[in-house]
Amino acid sequence: MYLDPARIWKTDKPSYVVVLDAETRYDHAVHGRYLAAERCTPADLADLHPRDRRHDPRATPRWPCRQIVALSWLVLTDGDDGLRPVRMETRGFPEFDEAGIVGAFLADMDRLQHVQLTTWGGFHADVPQILLAAAAAGLRLPTSLAGLHSPWRREASGHCDLMTEMCAGARPPHLAEVAAKIGVPAKLTCRPDLVSGLMDQGKWSSVKAVAEGDVLTTCMLLMRWRHLLGGTVSTLEAARRLAAFVAEHCGHGPYAADWQKYGDDIVAAALAAETQKLAALAPASCG
Repeated sequence: MYLDPARIWKTDKPSYVVVLDAETRYDHAVHGRYLAAERCTPADLADLHPRDRRHDPRATPRWPCRQIVALSWLVLTDGDDGLRPVRMETRGFPEFDEAGIVGAFLADMDRLQHVQLTTWGGFHADVPQILLAAAAAGLRLPTSLAGLHSPWRREASGHCDLMTEMCAGARPPHLAEVAAKIGVPAKLTCRPDLVSGLMDQGKWSSVKAVAEGDVLTTCMLLMRWRHLLGGTVSTLEAARRLAAFVAEHCGHGPYAADWQKYGDDIVAAALAAETQKLAALAPASCG
């Protein structure tokens, strides 16, 4: 019997892998309640050195004082033939508030029953943000995500933070850095530092596209990582699957054309490599 080395660490192989990404913004109402609890006055903040303001939660809100405004997740089957994308779901403002966004996600995870979450940097960002938002909304974790309550037991949590898996002991990189190394499309909707501006302008469809784009990039990196660890699917087939999925189901997204080109370029490069091999094996012509 063949065991895929990319999966033998799992204590109970899930039926689905779910790659997700959340976009958040400052929740000034929550931060205001925090300042009131701290008895913080404008004079207290005025006395802070500009360098200290970045690290003082009274001046710069930390993650508990942020709210999820968009959440995207890609559902993939995880079988003997590797990962196959099935559907992409996205919830966000203005149709849903934070409770509605997180509630829709948890309800979907409950329907899937057996899942492994995959994120980029989600151990420190997306997952705690989702859990806190769910607690604030009075929601319950589905049994499929029960392992998230013990995040330090990484092998049993049901969550793979691909960033920490890939960087090991190195300094954590940005998603776009690793994508650039491997040649995977990334950050196609806008520059990362401009996302908050999209929120301020109420361009929520673009904010959702940012989340979807990060999910697709993370998914492609996951497929490449699975291949590195001995997975059964080639990098060519993985790219073809994801590019075809984007073309069929996400053609409306501002990232669709780039993913189509990525898929075409991967196939063209593979054909060129095979043609070169055949040319090298061909007998030399006689003069």
